[in-house]
Amino acid sequence: MNHQRKSFWQFKSSLNKTICGAGALACIIQPGAAVLQNFRRSIKVKNLVLLMLAVTFLLALTGCGYRPVGRGELPAGGVRPVMAIPLFENRSTEIGLESLFANSFIETFSRSPALRLAARPEAADLVLEGKISSVAFSSVAFFNINQSLVRRVTIRVEVQLTNRSTGKVIWKDQGLVQEDYVVDQTYQEGEALRDMGIRRGAVTLARKMLDKVLLVI
Repeated sequence: MNHQRKSFWQFKSSLNKTICGAGALACIIQPGAAVLQNFRRSIKVKNLVLLMLAVTFLLALTGCGYRPVGRGELPAGGVRPVMAIPLFENRSTEIGLESLFANSFIETFSRSPALRLAARPEAADLVLEGKISSVAFSSVAFFNINQSLVRRVTIRVEVQLTNRSTGKVIWKDQGLVQEDYVVDQTYQEGEALRDMGIRRGAVTLARKMLDKVLLVI
């Protein structure tokens, strides 16, 4: 009889430990589930807030009449302004840059579907004028202490956009561009590489200015 009672109390004690363990596990799982549910709810709220902010931002842009023309879309109504780009004014010591830069700008701007180009300012709505302020050369890499390996051309240009009918300056900016080129010891090859560096600079500057002009027309 005593042996049976002892076995009964051992079984009861073991059962109590099992129940307590299960209860403790439930106590751990329930708060964990609650935390997970709250986390999911917070994510939904954050996503809703972000969506509302995005819609508000888009409505604000629409209300302000913002048009990302710089990406190549046509202006409102599909009317493309006519632009003329005359020869640049050259105040540097380099000869021939007035036509080189004007031609680079004409070629670059002619590729934009938001513009039409005219050969003469009299036939244009807008006139883009440029002035080459300076052209400087410097060495950036050396073969030895007395011999340059790579040189850099630095070009500064002032550009302004004018409404031809009113004479009002719509926009103006100062551009700076730098291009590196390899030095060649032979005169002809060296001059050709130097000219190529200047031409690359003119094209790079024209592309930068096109992006800026399309934001203001």
